Amino acid sequence: MKQIVEFIKTQVPFEIKRPSSLISIIIALIITGFCIQIGATIFDAIIDFIAPYTPALLKTIIPILTFSVTLNLNLISVTLFILGFFTTYRLVDRKILQKIGDTKIFEDDFDSGNFGWQLNYWGSNNPDKTCRYENSFIVFEAEDNELIDNRKEFGAYYDLSTGIYEGSKYVISCWVKAEENTNMGFKLWVHDTNGRNELKFPARFYTPGTTLEEVKVGFTGSSSQALRIHLHNKAGSGKILVEKVVVTKVRKA
Repeated sequence: MKQIVEFIKTQVPFEIKRPSSLISIIIALIITGFCIQIGATIFDAIIDFIAPYTPALLKTIIPILTFSVTLNLNLISVTLFILGFFTTYRLVDRKILQKIGDTKIFEDDFDSGNFGWQLNYWGSNNPDKTCRYENSFIVFEAEDNELIDNRKEFGAYYDLSTGIYEGSKYVISCWVKAEENTNMGFKLWVHDTNGRNELKFPARFYTPGTTLEEVKVGFTGSSSQALRIHLHNKAGSGKILVEKVVVTKVRKA
């Protein structure tokens, strides 16, 4: 049983596991469900109210019409529930995150495979090598002739769209190292999903040391209410390995 629970935990994205998100989901479910139930109750009350005043023929037809309308209303209710839930969730989640202090809203330690990273953006002639998962690391390894992009740059990116709100401050961190005799370049590149409000750290490519070191950059949420994290690399010899990526909502970036 413990193994099953641990397996389920590894399959659930961190965005859903964070405490503020769980609270927001519960509140959003309660509010949305309550509103949908009120709508259904009002509809039933209207049908009950008009029933005594309908002619005999309509009394025969009304159950059929009611069944048809109810079926359509169920479909409408499901749609409204989905729309209402996500809208309410974002409103509640934003309020909760504004009230609490520094809190982790995303973490990926690459222990359980790919949970949404787009690998080898800008193209690779050898994708299984140039960007891959290996021993709880995401590994980047590419010579010039293995990349399609003329700049000979590549990497992996992740779009984070939960917990990112306009005006809120965030710190994006990753832990990176290189193998000995590596001359590849690395930088942490973050921007919103419209390609604006971008930040790169360091400003120029650099080659990490052989022991893990933290690279981080501050970010302010924009109107897109999402951000894209690039683990961006320049081709060369050797390997660059990233162990973990963390996004933290902070009071001051």
